[in-house]
Amino acid sequence: MLSSVADNWYENFFAGINCEMWEKAVPEEWSEREAAFLLDVLQVAPGARILDVPCGTGRLALPLARKGFRVTGVDISVDFIKGLTQKVKAENLPVQIIQGNMLTLELSDFFDGAYCLGNSFGYFDYPGMQVFVKKVAAHLKPGGRFIINSGMVAESILPRIPAEKTYYLDGLTMQVNNEYLVNDSYLVSHLKYTKNQHSEEHRFKHYVYTLGEIKRLLSLFNLHVVALYSTIEKTPYQVGDAQVYLVAEKVTATKPN
Repeated sequence: MLSSVADNWYENFFAGINCEMWEKAVPEEWSEREAAFLLDVLQVAPGARILDVPCGTGRLALPLARKGFRVTGVDISVDFIKGLTQKVKAENLPVQIIQGNMLTLELSDFFDGAYCLGNSFGYFDYPGMQVFVKKVAAHLKPGGRFIINSGMVAESILPRIPAEKTYYLDGLTMQVNNEYLVNDSYLVSHLKYTKNQHSEEHRFKHYVYTLGEIKRLLSLFNLHVVALYSTIEKTPYQVGDAQVYLVAEKVTATKPN
């Protein structure tokens, strides 16, 4: 079933039943706990400005904004942005919402902290990842932290790639078939959603990077990794753990002698 997926797959992926499934997949209680973890490791002052990229449904931006933090959420999905805008207006929350592609979007603000959670880190090939990380780093204040969460780093995914799996959630079914393209180190997932006898099929592509590659990439832009956790309880990450929370901190560039 080997197949290729265009590198810009994410531009049209998050729509329709697909969006509904992703919004229902994470319980609100878990998002609250994960938001508390973010505040703990970001080490930001009350009212700090935080970048959420990509923000998706705003599952983390919303609880942070309710605590008084000024959040900027960036996402390419029109459906996600529309839903988040409605929630922000309804609660009059301090969230700036930006719809656009992070690779081409120009940010104007500077942030005390930033995060990229939920397997989104790795949507791009290496040149694209350089653009992404460079943009985040350029708008992160010195000493600010960038938190990355993923279950798709090589040390997590390669020991246990599931060939096929089916998920059931609140009237929705998602069947997943995975294939790993060895020559270019990326995973292609074929998704089939079913709801009320209506089906949709989608494919996404995720480049798989080792933690060493990610650390070297971050260091190019003065982001130094200070911690690797496998849980929000700060359990140290080990090979084979289901996911990693990587904590990087922006340092001032060292001047040459």
